[in-house]
Amino acid sequence: MNVEKLSLFQGLTEDEIKRSLTCSRAFVKTYGKDEYVFRQEDTPEHLYFILNGEVELGQINALGRQNYVDFVKEGQGFGEVDLFLEHESYAYFAAARQETEVLAVSRHFFYSTCEKNCAHHSRIIFNMMRLFAEEAEKKTKKIHLLTCGTLRQRIAYYLSELSAGNADIRLPMNREDLAAYLNTARPSLSRELSWMQDKGILSISGRNHIHILDFRRLQDEIEGM
Repeated sequence: MNVEKLSLFQGLTEDEIKRSLTCSRAFVKTYGKDEYVFRQEDTPEHLYFILNGEVELGQINALGRQNYVDFVKEGQGFGEVDLFLEHESYAYFAAARQETEVLAVSRHFFYSTCEKNCAHHSRIIFNMMRLFAEEAEKKTKKIHLLTCGTLRQRIAYYLSELSAGNADIRLPMNREDLAAYLNTARPSLSRELSWMQDKGILSISGRNHIHILDFRRLQDEIEGM
């Protein structure tokens, strides 16, 4: 993905984008697989956007155990919460799941307008507000997912949302990561998926492919019927 295609720069001309990148002291950096973009104890200094690749956001709790938080893909941003709440350190870490190219934008760009009071600066701030709203909506959906009932209901709800009405689904993460995302253990997740397959609700092929056979029964599971 080119920098110009990021939602952050929507509505800006190519020249305005170039000037914005200069004004914000932004830079592009490539991270290797499993390399940290930032660690949990680092001080927030930049807002990040993924140009290519994928980043895992995770958290180490007080017992030293890792809790998976989220996965961020091409075009998405991360690091905004700790940055704009001015936390002394990140509440989580960010690590590349594969070779990943990231655009980093300095925090100072968002705290004041530039000396020339450029219109494109205001446009970027507006775009940021929209991105924050989209992220808030995403978090709200995840809270609903994790509180919608039993594990079977959570799985059914997740698959329904992921499918967007399409019968063929490719899971965006492996079983272990999906189990963590749904706040359960991998054996429990596999057991419920096998149950759904035995009941003719879905079929599973390979590790990441699911075909929804009966959307009505999937909805019944969401509703606990």
